[in-house]
Amino acid sequence: MAQLDQIQISFAAGDDRLLLRVSTHTGEEFRCWLTRRFVKAIRPGLEQALAAHPRIQHQADPLAKQELLRFEHEVARQNSDFATPFKDTSRALPLGAEPVLLTRGQLRPQSDGGITLALAPEQGGGIDLALNPTLLHSFVALLDQALLATDWDLPPSLPPVTAPSNATTLN
Repeated sequence: MAQLDQIQISFAAGDDRLLLRVSTHTGEEFRCWLTRRFVKAIRPGLEQALAAHPRIQHQADPLAKQELLRFEHEVARQNSDFATPFKDTSRALPLGAEPVLLTRGQLRPQSDGGITLALAPEQGGGIDLALNPTLLHSFVALLDQALLATDWDLPPSLPPVTAPSNATTLN
């Protein structure tokens, strides 16, 4: 796949779906619908991919893993450009002008700690998104931001860190 230029996820209230738009540096744009059911199905895999990074897995303490995951998520968010509007320029639309309804998703690990997120409709072509660890964090942040506009009752991907009730502290 061509190198990613921009990703946008927005809520379309009238359709009760999220609209995923992906543009590439080669002038293509892919438009896909994400339903609540589809998002609910792929989120656990996205969350597992975030937590699977070797720096996170190296931590022995589960609380330390959560804290490091949150820290890396925040660093990735701060280093991402969420302020630039999605460019609505004329582009080639390989999947068609109307968004395709995604029904199939697959996550494949990459050697750099990222994933390839393969998204496809019931029939026809789809899109493979190669997401390095930073882009993966940004994608999850975009998804979580779009979910705030819905009434789907899906909690954020990274819930608040909670210390176990039997935790001890060494000072």
